[in-house]
Amino acid sequence: MVEKINETLMENSGRLVGVDFVVIHNDAGSMTPEQYIEWLRYREKSLGIAHYYCNRNTIVRVVDTYNIAYHTGDWWSNIRSIGYEVCESMKVSDEEFLENEDITLMQATEDLLYYGLPITTDTVRLHHEFVPTSCPHRSLALHGGTTESVKNYFVIRMNELAQLGSTVEEMLETISQPKVATEAVDENLQEIVQSTDEGDTELTDNNSTTSNESLAKEVILGLWGNGAERKHRLEEAGYDYDAIQEIVNKKLNE
Repeated sequence: MVEKINETLMENSGRLVGVDFVVIHNDAGSMTPEQYIEWLRYREKSLGIAHYYCNRNTIVRVVDTYNIAYHTGDWWSNIRSIGYEVCESMKVSDEEFLENEDITLMQATEDLLYYGLPITTDTVRLHHEFVPTSCPHRSLALHGGTTESVKNYFVIRMNELAQLGSTVEEMLETISQPKVATEAVDENLQEIVQSTDEGDTELTDNNSTTSNESLAKEVILGLWGNGAERKHRLEEAGYDYDAIQEIVNKKLNE
């Protein structure tokens, strides 16, 4: 289970005018979330501080989500958003970074659900949308290289995560089950699952006649992995990744 640490390092920045969106960052460093606590403690906060620092093992919150953090370099967005740093972006393998990123997206999903916001490209933003920066550089490299491709990936993944639970703990608990049962998802997703063979949580044999609809169900259940891994595995198996992902997107937005 991922450890959560709440260590408030800045309290006098003022209240957000509201939570309108979340902003995802890559840290351009090698420190773990725990190491960031001490580094940020004595650092001038105006030089930059996000609300959260996350990797595959730990989620650290250093600014309360109702308070302003200095994470975008732009005042308008700082007073309307919650910021998340995916840690170790210059240190770990692609596989480990994707795990770090996924935990970050879980926390961002939890917060959007808590504040009653939809998960869309309007509520999920990237650092470079507000100031000239390469951030989130590693996510860009892994998810298509454009603002649109990264945001679309984040939104799709976060909507998938929202089907697994409303908190990070619930999402991880569902994912840890041997099979993601249909009762663990909401009514809308259950209809998607039941549109194919009920109870089937095994990967489809490529030698069988399989519709993209069936494969989309498997993707939603997490049987093909996430992000670059999902694309690679589907294409290696001879399937049309883009066509399947389009069906997934439509079903998650129904």
